[in-house]
Amino acid sequence: MRRRFAFINKESSLLSEFVHNVEPYSPISSRDKILDHHCDLPPLKLDWNEATIPPSPRVTEAITDALTHNANLLNWYPELFSERLRTKLQDYTGRNHNEILVTNGSDDALELICKVFLDPGDQVIVPFPTYTHFLTYVESRGAVIRKAESEDVFNPGISSIISKINYKTKLIYIVNPNNPTGVLLSLAEIRKVLEMASDSIVIVDEAYYEFSGMSAVDLIDEYDNLIVTRTFSKAWAMAGLRVGYAMSNSANILALSRIFNPKSVNVLAQIAASAALDDIDYTRRYINEVTASKHILIDYFSRKGIEAHNSEANYIMVHYPAVHDLLAEMEKENVFVRDRSFFKALPDSFRITLGNAEQTADLISRLDKILDRVEKKHQS
Repeated sequence: MRRRFAFINKESSLLSEFVHNVEPYSPISSRDKILDHHCDLPPLKLDWNEATIPPSPRVTEAITDALTHNANLLNWYPELFSERLRTKLQDYTGRNHNEILVTNGSDDALELICKVFLDPGDQVIVPFPTYTHFLTYVESRGAVIRKAESEDVFNPGISSIISKINYKTKLIYIVNPNNPTGVLLSLAEIRKVLEMASDSIVIVDEAYYEFSGMSAVDLIDEYDNLIVTRTFSKAWAMAGLRVGYAMSNSANILALSRIFNPKSVNVLAQIAASAALDDIDYTRRYINEVTASKHILIDYFSRKGIEAHNSEANYIMVHYPAVHDLLAEMEKENVFVRDRSFFKALPDSFRITLGNAEQTADLISRLDKILDRVEKKHQS
């Protein structure tokens, strides 16, 4: 029997009219390069802002124990709506159980918000540069992206956001701290945006909250248009398990639940996230090491005469004129960072994830050799 559809290309009439124009999110991960790369040095995967250490031992123990003692763990669907995890998150976040929705990574929460609140032609304001995967979700709904760009992306303020708000604005997306710049807007600035866009949904993406220590979540009590998203992929070291959550008033959470799949967070992810919350001290120790590493690394680049920007997250932005030569040499030393130079506002720049003290010492040792080779190449 002939297959009716072998494939659907961009021009196919079967595609949604909005999907036709979507630019696919193009993640460039070092994972395959690391697995294929034969190098005596251990890899330093510093490109995707993942934790550079495994999660708490309690996570592995909880998963192992569950697999050992629960015969139906994998053949049954997971607990609907991650109820036990929501209860633990209530204690961790200070928000009521019905103000939290656990999702399959915070990406799932962001996509769900777009599905529930956006109609074709709606306008979405996005400070730029930002986390670009979110733009794909917006475009898939037929909504219009309005980029709020500042002259100085490391001191942006909110004037560029405010200037773009109009009666068509349906949603505003703020990553705080911002990815990739690491800039943190103040609560006063977030409050101002919420007030100026009172008829719009304002998302505050707090993927890096544990590193910044500042949250807009308490503003939920004052503003009905606020949704805060978070993830277990960064400080909690569980990017591979895909767990995130959204927080808002109960009416917004109910609206999101209208089309949410309550079994979308797998059973192992629920177990792991619950176990991680039982060992907050482990995560705090890691955060402290990352913070110390940030100061060490910024000081190192300063002594080398290289511009590096401070950050309220687990990464920093670095400016280096021969950036592509530098990145190529880094890969030879099994060091992988994220090229951000294609952003107009970030020429010759790359983002580097911060590790713990031991990893940072190793990184600096390799950078000494890398920078020496690059500088000699450009002097010859």
